[in-house]
Amino acid sequence: MNWVECLRKFLENKPRKTALENDREADIAFLKLLEEEKELEKQRNESYKKIPRFYFKKPQIENPIYLKLRQEARTRFLHNKSAEILDKEDLEKLWYLLKNNTSFPDDGSERMNYDQFCQVANKLHPKYRQFFQPSVFLKCDRDEYGRIEIVPFFHYIVRKVNLHQTRIQISLYDSAGYGYLKEKDLENFIYELIPSFPQLSQLQENFCPFYVISAVRKFFFFLDPKRTGKIWIKDMLTSPILAELYELRQDTWAQEEANQNWFSIASSLRVYDHYLKLDLDRNGMLRKQELSKYSGGLTAIFVDRLFEEYQTFEGEMDYKTFLDFVLAMENKKSVQSIQYFWRIFDVYKRGAIDTFIINMFFRSVIQKLESKDKMGFKVDDIKDEIWDMAKPKLPYAITLEDLISCGQGDTIMSMLIDAKAFYEYDQRESGIDPDEMEELWEDS
Repeated sequence: MNWVECLRKFLENKPRKTALENDREADIAFLKLLEEEKELEKQRNESYKKIPRFYFKKPQIENPIYLKLRQEARTRFLHNKSAEILDKEDLEKLWYLLKNNTSFPDDGSERMNYDQFCQVANKLHPKYRQFFQPSVFLKCDRDEYGRIEIVPFFHYIVRKVNLHQTRIQISLYDSAGYGYLKEKDLENFIYELIPSFPQLSQLQENFCPFYVISAVRKFFFFLDPKRTGKIWIKDMLTSPILAELYELRQDTWAQEEANQNWFSIASSLRVYDHYLKLDLDRNGMLRKQELSKYSGGLTAIFVDRLFEEYQTFEGEMDYKTFLDFVLAMENKKSVQSIQYFWRIFDVYKRGAIDTFIINMFFRSVIQKLESKDKMGFKVDDIKDEIWDMAKPKLPYAITLEDLISCGQGDTIMSMLIDAKAFYEYDQRESGIDPDEMEELWEDS
């Protein structure tokens, strides 16, 4: 008798356990080990008896086995969570039950009371229960009979399901496992999304890396203004930027919509083409003189300060830094853009700018205007106007908080960095033809 037959004979009278039972036994054994470890810690350190341990060091890179184990555990956890999410069939079943559990009187909209709400919950699998809690019912608008509308309630569930799906999908790219994505993680996420978006079906393969860089920069510009190199997943989920990205799932959209969406192929090509046109020496980088052609009114001192504050390579700007600049210029009303420009204005890193700094920046604007034969502008007059707009809390200094709270921070910044923007602001009531205004600056 060989060993296989011996083993079969030994096992034939043994009770067989299901996979679920084996998992349950493993969980019990694991929890037992945890309790034993806690008891050992209390013996090693008396303080743990009064204050439970709440800090655990991050795994060291030198311990690859621990990292692999942690990553595998996270992946399994996320897949298990994914199995708990309602799929299309689940939602169809839910909609059928909701439609067949409406109450009277009929006022033209399908409604259900709390008793019917509970009846539907009892007919469904436990994974639906999170949507049928009393607190959820109370959050919904109710009529005079205490009923809620079925359609908004169902839409609420669909949105929650989509949110959970997206959370799990993004979390799979969290290489560190701490709830945030690094730049490389986000690049991988975007790369794998591209084939699933109909609006990116025409994206050329050789342009794909530049498209991904462009998409990633918008996330980091708005969600990581302090340049920490990471974006929290919870911030991504609540950000309109992710919703803008997912608009690419539409099968069709108008050209105007494509032009307004940063993640469209048209927008990415527009920015990239502009970069190539500015790169006169074709070395793949932008010098100060080249960037100054971005807009005819950009002043020399602004460009100098920009190159001082933001990353350059041997005094030249790469495409990533250029993308941040474009995002700041095109979204001046946003807090992130104001923070971006603030680093340029806050020359002495004191957290405030005074009349000296305003004079310094605006003199460059006047010089630019005088080169266009536009005279008669006085620094003191503009300084007073800026002070009136900013409404600073301090008498002789403007802070970042002042620029954000006054609601006119974008106008103030434009006046100090762009002679063209200032001239348009100054002549806003003069009725000058826009074409004439453009002609004035086109040769700058």
